[in-house]
Amino acid sequence: MKFRRLKLTHFRNHAGSELYLPSRIIGIGGPNGAGKTTVLDAVHYLAVTRGLTSSFDRSYVNKDAEFFRVEGEIDMGEDIQELVVKYQSGRGKTIEVDGEKIEKLRDYIGRYPVVSMIPQDIDLILSGSRERRRILDLGFSQIDPDYLESLLVYRKLLRQRNAYLKEVQRSGKFQLNLLDTYDQRMVPYAENLHQKRRIYIDHLQTYFSEFYQKISLGGEEITLEYLSQLNEEDYLNLTAKNLEKDRIMGRSHAGIHKDDLNMTLLGDKLRDIASQGQLKSGVLALKLAIHKLIVEHSDKQPVFLIDDLFDRLDTGRANAFLGLIKGQTSGQIFITDTNIERLKNSVAVMNEKFTIFSVLNGKVEIIA
Repeated sequence: MKFRRLKLTHFRNHAGSELYLPSRIIGIGGPNGAGKTTVLDAVHYLAVTRGLTSSFDRSYVNKDAEFFRVEGEIDMGEDIQELVVKYQSGRGKTIEVDGEKIEKLRDYIGRYPVVSMIPQDIDLILSGSRERRRILDLGFSQIDPDYLESLLVYRKLLRQRNAYLKEVQRSGKFQLNLLDTYDQRMVPYAENLHQKRRIYIDHLQTYFSEFYQKISLGGEEITLEYLSQLNEEDYLNLTAKNLEKDRIMGRSHAGIHKDDLNMTLLGDKLRDIASQGQLKSGVLALKLAIHKLIVEHSDKQPVFLIDDLFDRLDTGRANAFLGLIKGQTSGQIFITDTNIERLKNSVAVMNEKFTIFSVLNGKVEIIA
């Protein structure tokens, strides 16, 4: 699977850009704010219907427009497919494959798998559990349509449950049977997601430790631990115990939406003791582990997107990471950097044909 062409129309600062991608390894250089990360956003949109750096479609519309359009031509080996993502203010988003509109996400997510690494991913370790769940959910959804469907339904029911709790706060009127109806409907989806997360995270643990050792060039022991309220109790018992708290606070305190992923280094939480290099190495190792999980479960080679590789990463770790990626995947690799010469030198070390683009003020030029 390889992208052969990208076209961006009114997509952030790209009023109209077209890139032809003859190589497996694609480098994109340019100063901050020039539009290089936006190219990765475009690939990510075509792969999973959302961007890398924002969850709001409207934020990707060029300031002088009311819509954006992203097109991609992708070589699937047996055929060439044309992908289009369109968004218009007030009308929402549509996805098309060879001119046919996609109606359900579960019929699309996973066809064109992608794994990304951006500077903000340090939040995976330093911030709350929401970021860690988001990354895991994206990875697992690309290999398991049933996981994605359960996740979408659970989130919809959770929003409805929370809306009812907010109404109870406002009105003071509470009906236990109505809340119980939501909980009964949520049970199978919560249990399904919990079971699948346990299985997939158990697989990730082995890969994660292996990749961290190689990236860090050392013998530091690192582990992943799946934290879930459902590890100890079933969903209905948890909601019953949290009933009064839910009523008072106006939101749901029990369920798989509270799950977390704990990373430990030498027995301590990674966030508490790690250096900047160790933090980024941990994130890189997790992304490589997710990549390997997708390959093993889908038999597809995901596109790898790496934004600002050298952000908080020294040359040794960066080159070790690139070497691992090259050895780990036969899929396409996109890399951005603010320093074009450094970017050229880094991809040259991979000893494979590459293409380098320069991006400035939303204008793209091929330079190598």
